[in-house]
Amino acid sequence: MRSFVQLALTEPQEDFVFCADPYPAMCAGLGAGKSEAGISRLLIKMLSRPGINTAYYMPTYDLLRLRAMPGTESILLRLGLGYTTNRSEYRIHIKGYGDMIFRSYDRPERIVAYEVAHSIADELDTLPYDKAAYVWRKISERNRQQCGERNTAGNVTTPDQGYSGFTYSKWGKNPAPGYTLIKAATTSNPFLPDGYVDQIRANYDPVLAEMYINGDFVSLTQNKVYHFFDRKKHHMDRVITDDDSVLHVSIDFNVGGCCAVTFVIDSNIPIAVDEFVSNSTEDFVARLNAKYDKKKHKVNIYPDASGKAESSNAAASDIAIIRSHGYHVDVPNKNPFIRDRVNSVNALLSHTRMMVNTDKCQRLTDALEAQGYDTKGQPEKFKDHPSIDDWTDSMGYFIHRKYPVNRPVIVTSVQGAAT
Repeated sequence: MRSFVQLALTEPQEDFVFCADPYPAMCAGLGAGKSEAGISRLLIKMLSRPGINTAYYMPTYDLLRLRAMPGTESILLRLGLGYTTNRSEYRIHIKGYGDMIFRSYDRPERIVAYEVAHSIADELDTLPYDKAAYVWRKISERNRQQCGERNTAGNVTTPDQGYSGFTYSKWGKNPAPGYTLIKAATTSNPFLPDGYVDQIRANYDPVLAEMYINGDFVSLTQNKVYHFFDRKKHHMDRVITDDDSVLHVSIDFNVGGCCAVTFVIDSNIPIAVDEFVSNSTEDFVARLNAKYDKKKHKVNIYPDASGKAESSNAAASDIAIIRSHGYHVDVPNKNPFIRDRVNSVNALLSHTRMMVNTDKCQRLTDALEAQGYDTKGQPEKFKDHPSIDDWTDSMGYFIHRKYPVNRPVIVTSVQGAAT
């Protein structure tokens, strides 16, 4: 089969594609070609056993539509195989062989009502441990189509959760027989554009950068959550002035205490310059009206998405109340993962691209220094409000909204290894 199928594979990609063990995992750096390897493994299985079906899984249907399905079509074109794509059903039929089914992790309870012989989970480690374990179980339950050989399920992922993740627990720590780990560094892919590794180092804090380049498991919980914060290094005496045309107020809604942090932006550097607590949404708006002159400043509000629905202490939604007072509200459809908010803040702190007036924002400063991790490897949460995590959450909504950490994008060709 290796000689029959002409695919431009790197060494770790080839090790994964042709791995004889039933549960291989390719733990990869960014751009190492893990998706190419996952798709290729399924196609090889289908070519060797005409008539079987396979399944490919990713965190969202957007990723399936934008990456997995076009990536599969690209490889099929290279192989000269005929196919038809049903985008509404997320299915590609390979003529003379079978169907590749595409499903998402966002509703794992809907991974039902079909059977396949082999599966690939892509970016499984972007999920917290419990959800990843549940998704893997649901995937395994679909792997029961008779195929004349043992059913297999592979995992191609970046090690996002480090030592706290499902991938490390299943493949890295003490793997059971058949669970084989294959490492793939970013630099193993010769098709990457110049400067790609440098872009990773610029985008992430040093710990994550090394993890995303080498594909290694690292401890993300041995230090404080915001371990790059230094109250002296990151202090700035900046205060709000009449010349600040825009103020950015980030708020975390909680019954019993809503924490708000106000930022200004100088030369694309966000600076925390004020903080305050309110008892309700109406109280928050009253404090805004008292503190900031709307004739001098445009005030943008960055709340957590939970405020769109049930109010913390009001009959109407929190967002509607704020907007009714003439404030612009920038809110996502749903809150980002805690990990993504933490990564965005740490990326800025590690490159000194975020500052704090530690005199004006004493509670935020204390929270940045104090928040640790719980026994599950998640940032500590507290029941009473306002608390440490309320201040860091509030800060994180604005930072992630304006300064998200975006993975470098690779434009692929049909000749090169995809990501």
